[in-house]
Amino acid sequence: MEPASLQRRPRNKRRGGRPKHGADKSLRRNVGLVIVNHAGLVLGGLRYHATSKESAWQLPQGGIDGRELPLTAAYREIEEETGLQADEVTLVAENPRWTTYYLPREWTAGRRFKGQTQKWFLFRYLKDDLPDIKRAQHKEFTELKWLEASWLHDHVIAFRKPVYADVFRTFKNHLK
Repeated sequence: MEPASLQRRPRNKRRGGRPKHGADKSLRRNVGLVIVNHAGLVLGGLRYHATSKESAWQLPQGGIDGRELPLTAAYREIEEETGLQADEVTLVAENPRWTTYYLPREWTAGRRFKGQTQKWFLFRYLKDDLPDIKRAQHKEFTELKWLEASWLHDHVIAFRKPVYADVFRTFKNHLK
């Protein structure tokens, strides 16, 4: 069963789970997913097009489509990026704040979005194994691993580090 705070839409959000009026239109709406196992390790993925393994690990994340609610997008992204089905995870918590990051300038030339504003969710994986990446619909990752949050923070690309620090601090009671 979902915690009571997750069962209804917060009053300060418009339909579709959008951030408050006046949000930067150059930011893509996105969900971030912290999936933990029974030991408190987080599911990290090695990015498919990575040029270096040192900063190519990250948590699953993905865009919110149109008027899609963030939680609906979260379940969709879990399946698309990790191959996990909704009945293999349970929702534990939601970060009450939206987080934001901007991409490096050299990555945004000619692009509509300059960064992302994200709603983060924490899910618990209900099984004991490692999810099979071959079940993923989108090939975002070449590999999945159970990782300590601190290790993942140290091995994510630099512009995501502040977001990961905030998210891991928010969900610290559920992490190893």
